[in-house]
Amino acid sequence: MFKDTHSKCANFCTEIINNTDLEELKKSFIEILTHDLKTPILAQIRMLDMMIEGKFGNLNGEQSEMLNLTLESCNYMYTMVATLISTYKFDLEETELNYSHFNIMQIIEKTISKTKTYLKENNLKVVIIPEIKTPIVAGDTIRLTKVIQTIFYNSVNSAFRNSIIKIYLKENNNNFSVKFESHSGYITPEQMKKRFQFHSYHTEKYDKIGTGIGLFLVNKIIEKHHGRIIAESYISQKNILGFEIPKEAIGKFYYENCV
Repeated sequence: MFKDTHSKCANFCTEIINNTDLEELKKSFIEILTHDLKTPILAQIRMLDMMIEGKFGNLNGEQSEMLNLTLESCNYMYTMVATLISTYKFDLEETELNYSHFNIMQIIEKTISKTKTYLKENNLKVVIIPEIKTPIVAGDTIRLTKVIQTIFYNSVNSAFRNSIIKIYLKENNNNFSVKFESHSGYITPEQMKKRFQFHSYHTEKYDKIGTGIGLFLVNKIIEKHHGRIIAESYISQKNILGFEIPKEAIGKFYYENCV
C-alpha cells in the first residue's frame, strides 16, 4: 500500500511539472489524499482504539501510554488530511452549504464542556456575554460548529494561565457576530495575516486541546456564508478572534432543522 502511495505521489509531482491544468491537478490531489492517506489513517485509528480497549489482550501501563500517544498522533494526522481535502474542495467550489436554523448558544456551551479538563488545569474561566434577542441563526450547522471549535481552541491554547476568556454574542442590523476575547501575547498585523494563510499551517503541540480545522479553512467557511472574520490584537495583550455572518440565509435553503 505504502509503495503504491509513494508511486502515486511521485507521478503527481511529475504531472505538476508537465501539466498546466491546475484544476485537474487539484482534483487528482484530493483523490490521493482521500483514498491513499485518509482511509489508511482511519483504519489505523480504529485498530488502535480496539487495542487500547483491550480487544486483543490486556496492556500494561507503558504499552497503554505508548498506544495512546500513537493514537493522538494519528488523530492529528487525520484532522490535517481532512482539513486539506475540505480546503481544496472549497477552492474548487465543490462544497455546498446545508443551511438550517440552529441554536448557536448550545454549540458554544458544548464546545466549552469538551475542554473542562484543560480549563481546570490552567485555571481558565469562560464567560458568555449574550447581547442578542435570540440565539437562533441560519447556517451550515456542522461547518459553523467546527468554526466555533477552532476559534475557541485557538483562544484557549494561547490564553495566559489564570485568565478569563469572554465570549460575546451580538446582533447588528441583520448580522450576527461571535467574538472570543482572551488575554494572550500581542500578535502583529503581519503575524495575524499569516495565521489565516494556507501555507503557514503549523503543527500544534500535543499538550494543547483540539486543533480544529485550521484558521485558513475557517475563513473559507465564513466567506461561503457571506460573512467576515474578526481578528484583532492589542498591545495591552488582549486578542479577539471571531466572525460575523448574516442572521438569515443568503441563497438556497437546503433543509430546515431547528435545534
